[in-house]
Amino acid sequence: MNSHLWLITAETNLHVGNENSSNYGIIDKAVQRDPLTNLPCINSSSLKGAINEYFTKFKKIDSGTRIDIFGSDKCGENKKQQKGNVIFFDAHILFLPVQDDNKLYHYETSRQVVNLFLQRNKMLGIEWDNFPNDPYEYEDFFHLDRTVMSNDSFVTACDNENLPIVARNCLENGLSTNLWNEQVLPSKTVLYFFTSGDVGGFTEILDGSLVQIGANATIGYGYCRITKIV
Repeated sequence: MNSHLWLITAETNLHVGNENSSNYGIIDKAVQRDPLTNLPCINSSSLKGAINEYFTKFKKIDSGTRIDIFGSDKCGENKKQQKGNVIFFDAHILFLPVQDDNKLYHYETSRQVVNLFLQRNKMLGIEWDNFPNDPYEYEDFFHLDRTVMSNDSFVTACDNENLPIVARNCLENGLSTNLWNEQVLPSKTVLYFFTSGDVGGFTEILDGSLVQIGANATIGYGYCRITKIV
């Protein structure tokens, strides 16, 4: 299996909404979460759709190559459906930036999160000979600032009480017609995902790209740097 590991670094606040959840508290629009760990994630369908749109709008690849990569859906008079040759997996959170009294921010993660990261790598045939045993060496390995390893503090930092909430408003003729609260992952959040398969130079084109993921593109949300690690 020709698998690749990617990092997503949010360069602006990121909201990929969970349309299947009902929220009765202050949060009107919550982010997507992993059903097992309840940690923030980006579902593979949302991720694939964003990358597909990026390739279509900005990379100007021919339609045949795009269909080879992403597949095609039934639409209009086209009754045929073609499966894409690149498999996209969910993106999982790896590091969350948290405010720091001594510097602008530090990164939180946990040993359990890193263990899941390594297990998923192994499942897809990616082995690490140089992965650091000391969690505090992750900073150099992932080119990050200071990291803090604590499962409890990481889970708490990711819960609904602590992720940032942004108030949004809709105005008509200067009057508020709709006020809602939207949960976001803050800029500099780091997630990871895997792909399997490489068609038409897909990995070379995507590596280093700035892709808009999720909602609110017109107000600068969701701009993410995608970097191939393996």
